[in-house]
Amino acid sequence: MGIIKNMQTKLTQLLNIKYPIIQAPMFLVSNVAMVTEAMKGGIAGCIPALNYRTLEELRAAIQELKANKVEGGSFGFNLIVNKSNLKYKGQLEVLCQEGCDFIITSLGSPEETIKQAHKVGIKVFCDVTDLHFAEKVQQLGADAAIAVNNEAGGHRGNLSPKELTNLLSEKLDIPVISAGGVGHKGDIDKMISYGAAGVSVGSPFIASVEAGVTDEYKQACVDYGSEDIIMTQRISRYALYSN
Repeated sequence: MGIIKNMQTKLTQLLNIKYPIIQAPMFLVSNVAMVTEAMKGGIAGCIPALNYRTLEELRAAIQELKANKVEGGSFGFNLIVNKSNLKYKGQLEVLCQEGCDFIITSLGSPEETIKQAHKVGIKVFCDVTDLHFAEKVQQLGADAAIAVNNEAGGHRGNLSPKELTNLLSEKLDIPVISAGGVGHKGDIDKMISYGAAGVSVGSPFIASVEAGVTDEYKQACVDYGSEDIIMTQRISRYALYSN
């Protein structure tokens, strides 16, 4: 991704990391090994809580990450806070009991997560796709908004990286983290110039040694680019934030 030097932002201050990058939570891809290496590299790493089938497995992962933590790195977990996630309340309880640096909320209202996490000093970042929901999470006390643009993987928004990041950074008082469309150092520079305090990066890390996916999947992430992505409305009809 190139060399990043002396890029201190509100995100690096919030998480005490060297570089303003979050290794994005990727379902069935992110794992302890990936996040451990992310922390060693001076960035933040995040894992979907749903990557663990049981609360005991989630608890063990948190404990391992705490043992692996190094100065200049941080770790967190992604919570699906929609009612469809029957494990949500238990996952939140375990995270608050064991402790982590941050939680990223997706697919629902973050109100309860913010309330419980802040009691134990855990920061909460919220996925949003437009100003309306960004202002809602700010009012609820979110520590940052993750601006999920139309180049993001998985669930994505409708606005371009520049349009969404500019809009939210101008209107919000909390930091904005741009998610989508970042593959190298030049992309990070662009997002920062749009007003972002940092970036959330997923796809490039799929090709990492630590990713627990097939070599064919990793190679596809190397061989193909944004022009090869196919959008579908058939997988999920949820918004990133809904009442």
